Amino acid sequence: MLLYNILITLYFILTLPYYAVQMVRKEKYRAGLLQRLGLYPDSVRRALAGKRCLWIHAVSVGEIVAVMPLLKLMVKELVGWQIVLSTVTLTGHKVANEKIGDEVIVIYFPLDMAFAVWRAMRLVSPHLIILVETEIWPNFLSFAANRRVPVAIINGRISDRSYPRYHLGRFFLKRFLDMINVFSMQTELDAKRIIALGAPPERVTVGGNMKFDCGLAPMREDQREAAAASLGLAPSREVIVAGSTHRGEEEIVLDVYRAVRGAGLEPALVIAPRHPERATEVKALAEARGEHCVLRSRMARGEALPHRTVLIVDTIGELVDIYRAATVVFVGKSLVGSGGQNIIEPASVGKPVIFGPSMHNFREAAELLLKNKGALQVSNARELHEALAFLLRDRDSRERMGRRAAEAMALSSGATRRNLEIIKKLLMQSAD
Repeated sequence: MLLYNILITLYFILTLPYYAVQMVRKEKYRAGLLQRLGLYPDSVRRALAGKRCLWIHAVSVGEIVAVMPLLKLMVKELVGWQIVLSTVTLTGHKVANEKIGDEVIVIYFPLDMAFAVWRAMRLVSPHLIILVETEIWPNFLSFAANRRVPVAIINGRISDRSYPRYHLGRFFLKRFLDMINVFSMQTELDAKRIIALGAPPERVTVGGNMKFDCGLAPMREDQREAAAASLGLAPSREVIVAGSTHRGEEEIVLDVYRAVRGAGLEPALVIAPRHPERATEVKALAEARGEHCVLRSRMARGEALPHRTVLIVDTIGELVDIYRAATVVFVGKSLVGSGGQNIIEPASVGKPVIFGPSMHNFREAAELLLKNKGALQVSNARELHEALAFLLRDRDSRERMGRRAAEAMALSSGATRRNLEIIKKLLMQSAD
C-alpha cells in the first residue's frame, strides 16, 4: 500500500496542472471537487447524522440506470436503512439526482487517496458497501476492511478490454479481491475471469445482468405517436433514432440518412450523442453536409420540428423517451470499434435495434437479440443503409422484430431480485 500511495500521490502532483486547466474550461472536471477530496457539505452531514447507512457506488449513467430498480426495492424493503449513492461523473450525478427521490443521498465518490477516502468513510460510516460492476480501488477497499465493513460487487463484469490489464497486475490485485465478500457477476465468463484474477471461487456467483430489469415495456402505436409528438414530430412520422453515438459515427449516420432520403424515404432523424457536450460538434458536422439542424434544448414546448430538420439531443435523461418515439433505433459506439452502448433500453420498449460489429460491452444482450431475431447487426455504412431502408419500408418486419426484442429482454430479467437477496444476507451476517 505504501508504494501504491506514493505512486498515486506522484500521479496527482504531475497531472495537477493539466486538470487545473481542464477545471477552468469544463464543468465536468470541477463539479464536486471538494466532495472528491472528502469534504462534503453540511446538508449531507446533517442528512447522515445518526443513520445506519448502506453505501452503493455506481460510476456513471449506465451503472446508475442499471441499479435504479435495485434502489427502489431497497428503499421499499430495507426499512430503517439510509442509502447513500456515490458516482464519479457529472452526468451520472445529474441523472442520479433527477431519477432518485429524497430517500437516497447522492454524493461524489472520493479520489482513491488516503486522506479523501478516510474523510468519506468516516462521514458515511457504512454498514455495507455495494460496488456496481467492477470498481476496485485499493485505498477504499483497505479502509473498508480495516473498519470490518463487508463489501459486495453486484452486476460484476470484466470487459474484453480491461481483462488483459487486470491480468497483468493480478498478483497485486489479488490482495484487494480478498477484501470483497461476494462477487455477483453478470455471466459465466465474467465469473471465470474474476476467479482467474484471484477472487476466492467460493465467493463468486452468477447473478445476471440488472440492466435487463430496466422496468421498460413495449408501447402501443398510439403511445409511440404521442412520444414523437413530444419531440415536435408529426405523430405518424417515421423516425430514425441514432442513440449514444460516438465520434466517427455521426458522419456515417448523416451520410446514410441522406442515402435513405435519396431512395425515396422521408423519415425524421434524431441523433443523441453519448456525451451531450458534443452536440454542437455534431450539429456542425450535419450543417457541413447541408442539413438543417436544431438542438433539443433550443426547442420550445410544443414546437414542431421543421421538415427535413435533424434533431440533435443535448439534454440529459431523455434518451428512453426518445427511443419510445422511434420507428427504428441504431445504437452507437458499435461502428467505431469501441464496445457498444446500451441496447437493452430500446429493445425493452419494443423497438427494432441495429448495431455495429463492436458489441463486447453488451455481448450477452447482443447475442440474445440476434438469436431471437430482435436486432440486426451491420458491419459498415452500406449495411446500415440497407438495414434502415428495409425496416422503414417493411412495417410488418420491424414490428415483428420489435416484439421479439421485448420478449427476449423480459425473459432475461430477475438479476435485481437476486442481488437484493445477496444484500439482505450480508446484512444479516454482519448483524450476527
